Amino acid sequence: MRGKLFALIVLIGIGTAAYFLLPLTPIPAYFENVTHRIGLLFGSQPDEQEPLPARLENKLAKLGVSAGVPVAVQILTDNGAVALWVHDADRFRPLEIYPFCSDVVRDGDLSAYHGDYRILAKDILLNRDGHASVMLNRAADGPKTDLALNGGCATEQGIPLESDDLRDIMLMTNAALQNGQAYIPVSIYPTAADQPLPDLKASGQKNAD
Repeated sequence: MRGKLFALIVLIGIGTAAYFLLPLTPIPAYFENVTHRIGLLFGSQPDEQEPLPARLENKLAKLGVSAGVPVAVQILTDNGAVALWVHDADRFRPLEIYPFCSDVVRDGDLSAYHGDYRILAKDILLNRDGHASVMLNRAADGPKTDLALNGGCATEQGIPLESDDLRDIMLMTNAALQNGQAYIPVSIYPTAADQPLPDLKASGQKNAD
């Protein structure tokens, strides 16, 4: 009897310790990344364009543009940020800069990915884990990657962003694609000085000429 009671006390102690100590280990992040990757495999595209948040509408209004204008994305690996650009009457202008939400992914992890990419409509995914991802395809012939912009701060094979920040990017890119932009140009370089300026013809806009 005493042996069973002792075993029960030990099990309770182990369970209590695991409850408080597990969040301090890499295990939760590992399972989160695994579920995120599974979500990518079975993700779906948005059914329809969601309304823009009021704060994003206000930023667009200040530039005199609306959702559906051509957009471009710059990823600054040294700065740990994603810059979203929109096209007004004559040129691209920066709309917003979104910081990575984790220091895990920096230039040392992304240096192999420096270059030019594209986002197509099929690359905007809503995942089963409750987050979302925007897949990035190399613009020129090169090794295929599964690099993505990930919501929910998921770092596995991707660039972690807050879900609201990624939602802004998804809404603007989706609106541009629906309005005739063939693809969204994405450039990944260390700093703003290394980035090529977004170009309307290079953005895949069908009526650029």
